[in-house]
Amino acid sequence: MGKASAGLLLLLGAGMAGGAEARESEVRLEISARSPAFEGRSFGDHGAYEQIKAVAHMRIDPADPANRDIVDLDRAPRAADGMVDYDVDVVILRPTASQRASRTLVYDVVNRGTKLLGALNKGPLSGDPIAEGDGFLMRQGYTIMWSGWQSDARPAMVPPGMALPQLLGARFPIARQQDGSPITGRVTSETIFDAPTGDIMPLPYPAAQLSQSDAVLTVRQRSSDTARTLAPGDWTFVDAQRVRIKRPADMDAGAIYTFSYVARDPVVMGLGFAATRDLVAWLRRPQAGNPLADGTQPSAEKGRAKADLFTSAIAIGGSQSGRYLRDFLWQGFNRDTAGKRVFDGMIPYIAGARRTFTNFRFAEPGRFSRQHEDHDVPGYDFPFTYGTLTDPVTQRSDGLLARCTATRSCPRIFHVDTGAEFWQAGASLVGTGGTDRDVPLPDGVRAYALAGGTHAAGFAPPYCTYPANPLSYTPLLRALLVSMEDWTTGRAEPPQSRWPSRDAGQVVPVEEIEPPFKPWAHVVNRPVVPGGKAGWPVFVSAIGKDGNELAGLRMPELLAPTGSYLGWNVRKRGYAEGELCMIFGGYVPFAANAAARAPDDRRPALDAVTGSVQERSEAYAAATRELVRDRLLLAEDADAMIAAAAAAPAPAP
Repeated sequence: MGKASAGLLLLLGAGMAGGAEARESEVRLEISARSPAFEGRSFGDHGAYEQIKAVAHMRIDPADPANRDIVDLDRAPRAADGMVDYDVDVVILRPTASQRASRTLVYDVVNRGTKLLGALNKGPLSGDPIAEGDGFLMRQGYTIMWSGWQSDARPAMVPPGMALPQLLGARFPIARQQDGSPITGRVTSETIFDAPTGDIMPLPYPAAQLSQSDAVLTVRQRSSDTARTLAPGDWTFVDAQRVRIKRPADMDAGAIYTFSYVARDPVVMGLGFAATRDLVAWLRRPQAGNPLADGTQPSAEKGRAKADLFTSAIAIGGSQSGRYLRDFLWQGFNRDTAGKRVFDGMIPYIAGARRTFTNFRFAEPGRFSRQHEDHDVPGYDFPFTYGTLTDPVTQRSDGLLARCTATRSCPRIFHVDTGAEFWQAGASLVGTGGTDRDVPLPDGVRAYALAGGTHAAGFAPPYCTYPANPLSYTPLLRALLVSMEDWTTGRAEPPQSRWPSRDAGQVVPVEEIEPPFKPWAHVVNRPVVPGGKAGWPVFVSAIGKDGNELAGLRMPELLAPTGSYLGWNVRKRGYAEGELCMIFGGYVPFAANAAARAPDDRRPALDAVTGSVQERSEAYAAATRELVRDRLLLAEDADAMIAAAAAAPAPAP
């Protein structure tokens, strides 16, 4: 279809109550390319797909009550009419014949500018367009959308052999003093080299002046250690956004370098929430110029306005993107400026109990708390769970759904974590809220914990002790996306939660775990407690004699295991040995027989747990079909898993 261009101003609604002086947010979509996707291949009843690339030029009114909590929006440069301008990148995939599309919009929250949804097609995460894989998403007829929400987007880690993905970003204004002079403030940045060489520390915001008098560089081996200040002769500014460090000889490659300095020019990063709210709200309405409105008959199902293009809009996001969705909810952005719900369903996954470091002055959305890295970064604090309760530490009353409950704009939610998030992201707090007991989830929330799962299946860097954990959550996400569509459209109730219970002893303090082999993790990532108060209790999943987690959703691999599937990994000697190894899990196979077991390995040997090949195959198939029955696995995925397990070589004797 070649290149096209659209310059359309579309008003988003009448603002919130009390907003007589507030003006409506505006969107002007400039389409740069519109072309067939997947070489024009057809996907069942839904036909071929097209890809639309665009830039959304957006305008927002700082006076609108819906925008009043966006930090520094009142200090952003304004146009003559008082509005604040910014723009974001947009990509849309949709059936070419829009009347053949389903009425479900799937919004994939980009992770540091990278698309994640390709994994649900059993392909690479990103791509342009996303990987076709087995065509799962297109076979559902979904309209799929991505847009930038982070102005400093850059991938956190690119595995070896993977091409740098095309990033979707945003251009947000820099806040200024009312007289136009720069805003300055103290910023703390952190670097861990995790390599024997390297001496450059990047800074997230430019230094206000290149003077060592206002800056301090410290180093510590572990996050729990007392930091040591490095002398001015051991570091120097390369320029306003780089520092060169003379690394101390007594610190290994995993040492933590923390730099405190006076920075300038904070970005109004909280606009990343408004950008998604306003753009999705705009695309849901069939007004002139909306590229999704061509030939589409509006839906009138489930109480949505007749002018709505979609019966259901579902947001899905993993890791940083999952934390973004939890933050989006908590900060009240699921209600648009016309008072309507933005997303009908949300699937935040592998986010744990954290939010993001986004709506702050000098925000850095790419940073997040872990046990060893960036431990004290904002975003890992109360409220942790969805229901509203009184915090036993701060005595505040809050919950992630408090605002949307008050405005009747809450979505249905599937919260998905793995064993990894119980160690590194306080996932137990989703079930306890920071107490020492279970707290109920609201009626519109289901939670699923993938026992033995890992944050990044099949990947572990060389400074981790154990090989990568191969257990994937992708089959679960595929099933849950279909179930969310059914739930939000009223076709079927969702699967029951599969979350470990504190009251039943399924999550326990890390000190109560009796390690079945060594080395075993001895630390977890705990939230930083304000004012020296007693902390929120953080728990990890209880394990069996084989080292595998007992509660939550157990995939067939755990019912006929060949080893221990770990949500955690530990750092090797020379890299802050014994600390948790980033966000990665591990896999430790069983010894072939009792004679081959290491002295400190108390797990049963392989020949004692697997049974015969036929018994193992039957157990695997039965567990797989049970997950299909419970709507936690698609039949097509179950068939493929059973076939792959049957074709796999038998475990070595």
